[in-house]
Amino acid sequence: MEANHQSASRIRVPIAWKFFLLIGVVVPSVLAVSVVGVRALGSMKQRLDTVYEDALNSARTIGQLSTAVEEAEEMSRLLVAQTQASPIRRTTSELRNDVMPQVQREIDQMHALAASDPSGGDLLLTERLQTDWQRFLTYTQSQTFLAAASGPSRTDTTVSDRLESLSQSVKSTVGAIDAAEVQQANTARNEAQSTYSRSLFLLRIFVVVGLLAGATAALWLTRDVVRRVRAYSTLAARVAAGDLETRTDPRGHDELTALGETLNMMVTQRASARDYQATQTEFTDALQMTETEEEAHGLLKHHLERSIPGAAAVTLNRNNSADRLEAFTTPPPGPLGDNMGEAKPRDCLAVRLARAHVDEAGSDALVRCSLCGEMEGFSACTPLLVSGEVIGSVYVNGPLAIRDDDIGRIKDSVTQAAPVLANLRNLAIAELRAATDALTGLPNARAVQDILNRLVAQASRMVWPLTAILFDLDHFKRINDTFGHPKGDEVLAAVGATLQSVMRESDFAGRYGGEEFVMLLPAADLDAGLQVAERVRAAIADIQLFEENLSVTASFGLAVFPDHASDGGRLIRSADRALYQAKAKGRNRVEVFSMGTHSDGSQSVLQNEPA
Repeated sequence: MEANHQSASRIRVPIAWKFFLLIGVVVPSVLAVSVVGVRALGSMKQRLDTVYEDALNSARTIGQLSTAVEEAEEMSRLLVAQTQASPIRRTTSELRNDVMPQVQREIDQMHALAASDPSGGDLLLTERLQTDWQRFLTYTQSQTFLAAASGPSRTDTTVSDRLESLSQSVKSTVGAIDAAEVQQANTARNEAQSTYSRSLFLLRIFVVVGLLAGATAALWLTRDVVRRVRAYSTLAARVAAGDLETRTDPRGHDELTALGETLNMMVTQRASARDYQATQTEFTDALQMTETEEEAHGLLKHHLERSIPGAAAVTLNRNNSADRLEAFTTPPPGPLGDNMGEAKPRDCLAVRLARAHVDEAGSDALVRCSLCGEMEGFSACTPLLVSGEVIGSVYVNGPLAIRDDDIGRIKDSVTQAAPVLANLRNLAIAELRAATDALTGLPNARAVQDILNRLVAQASRMVWPLTAILFDLDHFKRINDTFGHPKGDEVLAAVGATLQSVMRESDFAGRYGGEEFVMLLPAADLDAGLQVAERVRAAIADIQLFEENLSVTASFGLAVFPDHASDGGRLIRSADRALYQAKAKGRNRVEVFSMGTHSDGSQSVLQNEPA
């Protein structure tokens, strides 16, 4: 019970939850890593695209700037080389209004692109480019250039060389910017590609590890479930084959654990049922071999006390003729034994109600049994029912609380024992009636012979004497002829009652036939036998039937085993010879067997007549 309670109090995690946990943790984790990786890769790709676009814009701007610078140089040199005023004005206007503003716009564009670069490396070059361009512009606005651009001059070559030098400086800076942009684009591209490759590798690792972890967890969970299911299947097969000693080890904290505990409990219950059936079958078989009611009651008591640990069982017999409830087996110390002295059948609730009654000490029962209600521990009393009649009850007392299994065992055992007890009782009654003289209430001749053989065997075994007294009522035929057979029967009944009242508890008396009676006195020698015979003779002589003023006497013959006979038959014949001697000597007397006594009472010459 306690183990079941502890197992029931554990936290159970359903197997479905484990699979849901596996799916709900591993799969989302893999998906989350994949999403983060994809987003990171997308961001890297976007960065690469941005670097590419920046490089493309820079390359386009640098190309346009280079073209504009070359055009500015060419047009400036063309002004120096022009000699006519009209082309000079047209070239000067195009140079000042179109080409040089174009160059400045491209330089400003380069500066803006450099300013957006976090590294700041191109910003220095664009500032140097701005400085070199300002020098070029300043020179084109100087007096020397303006003088050379107004017509032929001896300084034209010098101005051209100076323009070429300043333009070369600007183009050199533009080339440096272009080289720096190319290098920066290559570096950014290489870094982005390296980061992309590393991120892609890590993403693949994360995905593979996640999938492996999920597959491992799924395989472990599946293996755990399959292993336990296989163990339970093996247990079920063994139980089906009759092996009730095997148990399983229900590990874990889920439905399979509860299933394993339930299987163990079922096997235990089946083993208990098998043991229960075996003990009940053994009890039934033993019950069928009992020969007496006492033996059957003792077997029932022993069976219940063996089956219910710590219990004491008492079988009670209902004596309807005396209105008594008697303990067939010894009751345990306590109120039950004290109350059995004057117990009536109605005092036992099980007998009165004809159904089982269970009581427990300290319980607030509405009705308590007057016999066992004060006993300590639990008390279970079950009636012995046969064909609707209560012939007794079985009381079981124990120190612990009674279990339902114990109540069922008591009920089944009592149900099995009741008809056997009833049959043995009826058989004993039938045997008693068959062996009892109905008129006197004494054992008849058949019973006398059985008891004689048993007492002779007992005397031989114990080496003690056995005295046989045979007596006959004097002139009994005259009583029947004078007063009638009913009066004769009354005399016989009075003699039987007198015998039962005066003989010792260990003595036996029976009606041997007609008006002849026999008494057997175990462990009584000749002197003790004579005393008993004289006491019985005097008691019979005191019988008075007042209506007819009739007195009764008897003649007694006495013999002792083994002094006068070597077996039971010879012992009775010897007592019979002594009886005839008593009649021959005047009746109403006691005579002892003598070796020379004939059946007619005369004395033989031979004193050593064979026994």
